[in-house]
Amino acid sequence: MIVYFFSRDNSAVMRNGERLMPTIQRSKGPLLWLLATLQIALHACMLPAQDKSANSSTSRFVFSQSGDLPIIISAPHGGTGQIPNVSERKGEGLPTGGAGFVTGRDIGTEELARQVIIEIEQRFGRKPFAVISLVHRKYLDPNRPPDIAFDDPDARPVYDLYHETLASYCRTIANRYRCGLLIDIHGQGSRRDTVFRGTKNGLTVTHLRETFGPAAHNGPTSLFGILQSRGWTVHPQPLSAPEQVGYSGGYIVRTYGSHMATPIDAIQLEFGSIYRIASRRTETARILANSLAKYARQYLNVEVFASASIDVSHISAEQAKVDSSGKTTSTTEARSSPIKVAVFVDEGVSSTQTLFEVLDADKNILAGTISAEQIRLGQLTGYDVIVHPGGSGSAQGKSLGELGRKKVRDFIRAGNGMVGICAGAYLATCDYEWSLNVLDAKVIDRKHWNRGTGTVAIDFSSRGLEAFSLANNKSDIYYHQGPLLAPAENPNIPDYQILATFAGEIAKNGAPTGVMIGTTAIARGNFERGRVICFSPHPEKSTQQNFILLNGIRWAADVEKSNSNVVTPE
Repeated sequence: MIVYFFSRDNSAVMRNGERLMPTIQRSKGPLLWLLATLQIALHACMLPAQDKSANSSTSRFVFSQSGDLPIIISAPHGGTGQIPNVSERKGEGLPTGGAGFVTGRDIGTEELARQVIIEIEQRFGRKPFAVISLVHRKYLDPNRPPDIAFDDPDARPVYDLYHETLASYCRTIANRYRCGLLIDIHGQGSRRDTVFRGTKNGLTVTHLRETFGPAAHNGPTSLFGILQSRGWTVHPQPLSAPEQVGYSGGYIVRTYGSHMATPIDAIQLEFGSIYRIASRRTETARILANSLAKYARQYLNVEVFASASIDVSHISAEQAKVDSSGKTTSTTEARSSPIKVAVFVDEGVSSTQTLFEVLDADKNILAGTISAEQIRLGQLTGYDVIVHPGGSGSAQGKSLGELGRKKVRDFIRAGNGMVGICAGAYLATCDYEWSLNVLDAKVIDRKHWNRGTGTVAIDFSSRGLEAFSLANNKSDIYYHQGPLLAPAENPNIPDYQILATFAGEIAKNGAPTGVMIGTTAIARGNFERGRVICFSPHPEKSTQQNFILLNGIRWAADVEKSNSNVVTPE
């Protein structure tokens, strides 16, 4: 892409700061401007073709990056730069606000878009396409049609550069992948804790809806459904409701969306300020990248591998197979029907971001969230396993209430599974009035539950070595005040199996020494037709132990019925 500008005194055509040829002395009169434009076009025809080999380019006005994923990141309103000799927009006679005349920049969106690009590359191992305006909105608005996008015609080449690059990337993706997703990043000031969806009420994702059905746009596995499951506050609510006027999709998604007879679906994301502040941008970008990974796997036919933060080095040589074509595959290759996992997200649950990163890295697992109210309404139906993560066991039990706890027990006894991590392990025991009573376990030294955090040694039993395909019975794992388990000898529940015990201890905050060592760290047991496995420590926060959690989920789901293979360490 070659961009031309008039020199400051309008006496010459400039290309990348180089004086190319004299031009017509002009006023703002349309005829002379047309003649000058024709002169530029004539010169362009005489130039040699530009080298297209570069994957990315940064000019003073537009950042662009060619990619190798069917995903485009666009950010038109976060720039701070000035176009030389271009006057500010006045917007005379234009309506203000919403889709009208606005000159304020969407603070933090340029930086957020750049971070999203980084996180996507780390998550996918490949680059997205990207177009980001570096110019302040008071000079140019790429998210408006050209007749109102700028006042000064000297801004037109920058506007054209943005849209010609975006259009070129859309054509490349359509030809190469036959489907794609354009994410247009914006900021809004109406609700600081909310991200608004803009698709013109589904119009700009016509291809997605017609190919996969309306749930792909407004269901739990839609992009906004996934983001909501990660703890984001999203709009509209419910996702099938009309989108907010003013945030329902601007010029970019209306121009490049799949309603324009292309396979590129376009979604505008209007981020509230808490998602864009410097201290939160990396987290925002990482959650969006992880959510896009799940979306891409399902709707873009993109193979997504574990992110850099997820350790997959534990997969052994025995777990890798070479087919007749010489292609190497691992036993984490997706089965035809993934294990459907409901992660409890409600009162008493701490951050689940790391947990979802681990689950999303496994192609055999399809994870979503479920609340206490949804459980009480019977919406566990259809899932294979429920995961109660870290946080507060008492708060989780109380948020479920008596009815919710009964629903979880009924879910397990019907032949499904439960995984308890730290607080979730407290919840599974028979030791508290708010307990689920699904694991025949009690908690040792309840008084000193807050004994501290840190890395602790565990010792795998022979059954644990077999369950996790381990050769070494010693390992270190992250601990955060999980329960010290021991048999409760409840006659109504089968005895649990010890998979690992604590070989070291943490005794802070007044906790006595010598108590933790030898107590159960990982236990599993049957509850009528179902299965329960509990981790006092945090395998999802211990990179070398992620596979233990994944195998625990497989066991809880009784995957022998589906011939899904386990994940094993080296």
